[in-house]
Amino acid sequence: MQSDFINISELNVQDPFSSIFPIGNETLESIQQNMETNGFDEVFPIIVWEGKNIVVDGHTRFNAAKAVGLKEVPVQFKTFESEDDAILYSFHIQRNRRNISDEDILNCLALLDTIHGSTPMDGNKEKLNKKETNEMRANQLGISPHKVDKARKVMEHGNDEIRESINSGEKSINKAFQQIQDDRRESGEIKGATTTGLGRAAKYTQTLGKFLKELTRIKEDGWQDISQEKALADLESVKQLIESDYP
Repeated sequence: MQSDFINISELNVQDPFSSIFPIGNETLESIQQNMETNGFDEVFPIIVWEGKNIVVDGHTRFNAAKAVGLKEVPVQFKTFESEDDAILYSFHIQRNRRNISDEDILNCLALLDTIHGSTPMDGNKEKLNKKETNEMRANQLGISPHKVDKARKVMEHGNDEIRESINSGEKSINKAFQQIQDDRRESGEIKGATTTGLGRAAKYTQTLGKFLKELTRIKEDGWQDISQEKALADLESVKQLIESDYP
């Protein structure tokens, strides 16, 4: 699709779009240096909300263009029904372009909850329960419902130190969640003994052993009514669950 050119002064930069994905100084400097030599690459136009002239995606390129003194920049106008749709579009573009950090996931989840509430309505204007809400957010963000639930626990119970450890990349949502749960158990806020890494590994091995034993029994009894496609799809779901929770 051919890009339009617009005076950079006509573009609006505002929250939440400008703060969803923090601009890295190294990336900004690299793009700025490239623009000084080669100009603005039209292959990567700034995505602009048509009718509002709000920059939805391309804030780093926008800032670099301003820094080198460009008067006009290539843009691609897109229409959005709501701010929610525009935020999700920006998230998906970033997710396809790079590895989305757990900090980005927390920021986008918080934004979506702010727009619709942590218990949004369904098509019939009835409030969704916790499980349904997590499934909706998981589908929107392209992660597992399990990870959404952990992210919510981090947002609800994590202190500034834990949030900062996620922002810096020191901890994943998964590790932060485990620390929070262990701290809550130690304080008596929730029941159950703190589980060590070794204990969790043993529990995983025991559970996996039971699963394989039961799966073998089903196979020996004859599982012709279970298609190979379904079995492989279920295994792929397990693989995605594991990959979504590891740092």
